[in-house]
Amino acid sequence: MRIDSDRREAARRGRRALAYSAAGHFLFHYFAAMYFTLVLAIAQDWTASDYEALIALWTPASALIGLAALPAGRLADRWSAPGMLAVMFLGMGAATAACGFASEPVMLGVMLAGIGLFGAIYHPVGISWLIRTSAGATGQKLALNGVFGGLGAAAAGALTGLLVEIVGWRGAFLAPGLACVAVGLALVWHLRTGRVVEGASAAAGAAGGRDGRGDGLAFAALLFPMFAIGLIYATTQAALPKLFEEEARGWLGGDIGRIGLAVGAVYSVGAVMQLVGGRLADRYSLKLVYGVSWLVMGPLLLIMAQFGEMALILAAMALVVVNSSALPAENLMLARFAPARHQGLAFGVKFVLAFGAGPIGVLMIKYGREWTGDFTAILLGLAALAAVAVLAVLFLPADRGARAAAAAE
Repeated sequence: MRIDSDRREAARRGRRALAYSAAGHFLFHYFAAMYFTLVLAIAQDWTASDYEALIALWTPASALIGLAALPAGRLADRWSAPGMLAVMFLGMGAATAACGFASEPVMLGVMLAGIGLFGAIYHPVGISWLIRTSAGATGQKLALNGVFGGLGAAAAGALTGLLVEIVGWRGAFLAPGLACVAVGLALVWHLRTGRVVEGASAAAGAAGGRDGRGDGLAFAALLFPMFAIGLIYATTQAALPKLFEEEARGWLGGDIGRIGLAVGAVYSVGAVMQLVGGRLADRYSLKLVYGVSWLVMGPLLLIMAQFGEMALILAAMALVVVNSSALPAENLMLARFAPARHQGLAFGVKFVLAFGAGPIGVLMIKYGREWTGDFTAILLGLAALAAVAVLAVLFLPADRGARAAAAAE
């Protein structure tokens, strides 16, 4: 009886860890994308500041998301993973709520940087903690966690646009910020009462059945595609609300609420496709799945650069689908190529590259629009980047898809 009771409690703790990890993934991606819709309303309110100047305020935040990932993971190793997640919820929520009280751009930029600093905690801490606390079906939990991250990006468009219509842009910062703080307080209570724990060592087999030696050359070849996919995701995510406002006016009428719903629809479909991408990575060659994804991304970016209205919306949706479905294969290859004793470091490098691309994307938008007046040159440049990434993928070793779990970002 005692053994059965312990197993049930371990399962409950695993479910709580999954719930907090999924909530953290959702909120991180929500807060990392909400500003790109809110900036449209802020630009209408603060008429002394144009869109290009206001979008640039996100640059320090996006830089901190990447730069602070490694120290956040190190602190979790030395102290507490769920404790660090509680810090993330409380800090990120407070910074977001504070943005609603900003009276000028400098203050807003400082509060946005706080979102980036605390948000950097999630990926190097939350996903590894989920694996440690899993009592079975780890791959399914990772896939579900990945879907919540994608839904967070989707809600950042749809829900933020709705909140702007109802309570204005200040309320659209304040409401989700306070909700995030509430989640943090709940996690603190679960920690203090022992209902949430650190968890054991990482689940066996999570590295995809490698022999532990790794493949340094393959890991090096994967670095550029990992950076490129992060840059494409970050740049298009930041640009999409403004791109829809300018190039889909016939369908959306320039209305912020409609634009937010359209962006939300794009990322909702992409979120669900992570499950499909994981299934493909389990059944087929990882290199093939990853390479085909890259082959498709370039043409889709070209369509987005040349067409507007519904063609633009459908191409954007397809781009997010392909980008998201490539992630399980990318993560499985990374786990396989990295030595067993350096898995945490390898994924830390991935997050630094992927999120470190964020400020580059924001600056590309700022200066690209200042020089050309629209997004065409930016999208063409990303299409060229995708073509180079295809060449890099060719240097990866051929490999049949693992039957291990697909770990979604």
